[in-house]
Amino acid sequence: MRKASVVALVSCLTLGTAAFAAQAAKPAAAATTTKSATTTTTTKTSTVAKTEHAHGAVTAVDATANTLTVKDTFTVTPSTKITSKGKAITLADVKVGDTVNVWYTKNTDKNDATKITVSGATKTAKK
Repeated sequence: MRKASVVALVSCLTLGTAAFAAQAAKPAAAATTTKSATTTTTTKTSTVAKTEHAHGAVTAVDATANTLTVKDTFTVTPSTKITSKGKAITLADVKVGDTVNVWYTKNTDKNDATKITVSGATKTAKK
């Protein structure tokens, strides 16, 4: 009777270990799939345009051509967010001499503004 109990106990431990090993093998396969998906996502992310930043006084505004010039000329698109003191404004509200921050992406031969914040007029513009 004692031998039968020992044999049964060893059998249960062996089967339990085998089941645990089989269970552990399944997440490893899922992790490989996840890693591949992450690699694909990383590849897609690298093709996204990098947002850059410019800061300075406005030297020209052309509401007809939808452009704003600080040090470079930036194209204002319909999706560009323009704000002053936390409130939405239009390109026509931006004046030469205003100090602005421009976040933009390079798009072939032009700089597309994604966000413009007007922080105030320069001292020369206030005169």
